[in-house]
Amino acid sequence: MEELDVLFILICISIILSVFFIDLVRKLSIKFNLFDRPNERSSHKYKIPTLGGIAIGLVWFFILYLYTVLFATELSIESSSSRDNIYTFMLMGLCISVIGIYDDTRGINPLYKALVQLFVFFILLRLDNSMINSFYGLFGIYEIERNTSILFSCFVFIGIINAINLVDGIDGLSASLTLFFLLVYSFISYKSGSQNFYILLPFASTIIIFLTYNYSKEKKIFLGDTGSLGFGLLLATISLSILNTNQPFQEYIPINPALFVVLTLSYPLLDVVRVFVLRLYKRKSPFEPDRSHLHHVLIDKGFSHGKAVILIILFQLSLLLINIFIINQLVFHTQLLVNIFIVSITIVILNKIQLKD
Repeated sequence: MEELDVLFILICISIILSVFFIDLVRKLSIKFNLFDRPNERSSHKYKIPTLGGIAIGLVWFFILYLYTVLFATELSIESSSSRDNIYTFMLMGLCISVIGIYDDTRGINPLYKALVQLFVFFILLRLDNSMINSFYGLFGIYEIERNTSILFSCFVFIGIINAINLVDGIDGLSASLTLFFLLVYSFISYKSGSQNFYILLPFASTIIIFLTYNYSKEKKIFLGDTGSLGFGLLLATISLSILNTNQPFQEYIPINPALFVVLTLSYPLLDVVRVFVLRLYKRKSPFEPDRSHLHHVLIDKGFSHGKAVILIILFQLSLLLINIFIINQLVFHTQLLVNIFIVSITIVILNKIQLKD
């Protein structure tokens, strides 16, 4: 069987299973009264079935099983190290899913959630070339020693997971940001000859199916913390691997790898930093939920959920393309200053937008 045939089969299976599991989980959510009920911070007016992340997780686990067991020969992944890496990620996903399901159904102390994420990070340490080992010229620093690598990688890992989780405030946002990242990284993987895109493209197709439900009026379902934490785990794991100089796809990243990761996650990282600063300025806890997120600002300005998501994705895409094709020749720190300027101007313009009813 040709490798592209395997990819086509995995995508088709992913689509079929996504429809089946999302429908099943939605019906079970309704049966057991598991809803996301609106409150003063919500962007929806009616109770909506939650736990959509469980359906996505089930599909992803099945895809990983097919990839490592049934199609091992066709994709030449018979080495024990490759299997071990995938099984380790599956264990990490299981831990995150358990804490996500508990949070969706009963609620959980943020401290316990952080401790589980820390535990998952130490599972990640088992993987080869999975930690950040260079600052890529930031402040003139390149290679870093192991203890600094572990501490900084842990900070980035937990930061990305929670950034994706915290921006899950309007329909389709976390899913679309994850889809954007997966498509970009799938292209890099394909160009470099890495087989990661055989997993990531089926994952992406699952997200596309979920979005059709998330925007549906008749069969609407929310991602839940199970889904947003799972998305965050996937993006955090990939981001750390991108920032390891021993990975084979390093030379195919068109700009500074550190800047590349930041740009592909620019909205969630920017929004979380902005919200934390605003809350501290107002003498609130940075973890106290409110409607100060940029996507809430867009909704309050009159944008629909779909239009707000499209605007955010276009912002990320534009920023990435500007860096690749226009300012890539500038000195690294000058590129950073240009990006800070662009982001600052964008926020100022956004705050001045007034849409007519």
